[in-house]
This record gives sequence, C-alpha cells and structure tokens, in this order.
Amino acid sequence: MALLTTEVTWLRWLLMDFGVSITTLTLVLSNSTVAISVARDSVKHELTKHIGVDAFHTRAQVQAQVVALQYVPSEL
Repeated sequence: MALLTTEVTWLRWLLMDFGVSITTLTLVLSNSTVAISVARDSVKHELTKHIGVDAFHTRAQVQAQVVALQYVPSEL
C-alpha cells in the first residue's frame, strides 16, 4: 500500500507539472482491513514496528487528502 501511495503521489505531482488540476482524492483499494486500520490509526502497535515508515507515509497522504483508502474483498 505504501508503494502504491508513493506512485500515486508522484503521478499527481507529474500531472500538476503538466498543468492538469486534480481536485479529487485518489482511491486506493485494499483487501486488507488490518493494513487500512494501521494506515488510518496513529496509535503505535508493538507488532507494527517493522512497517512504521510505510504506515507513516501512507497515513500522511491520507491526512493530506491525497489518497482515500477503501476495503474491497479479495473475490472482487
């Protein structure tokens, strides 16, 4: 999710450089409710130390209203 968030952020910057205005959030779909909750929640958990930087980056982009996280079942 962090890699996708980074790519989305870069593409939005590139589009802005080309003069394309983006007024809506970019929807990021994930089949992991745990990943979404870690990215949305700023509480530090013992078991998430190894993904702290990734979670922080994704959380910052959610708070900056660059991306919006949404759950989608794996079957879809």
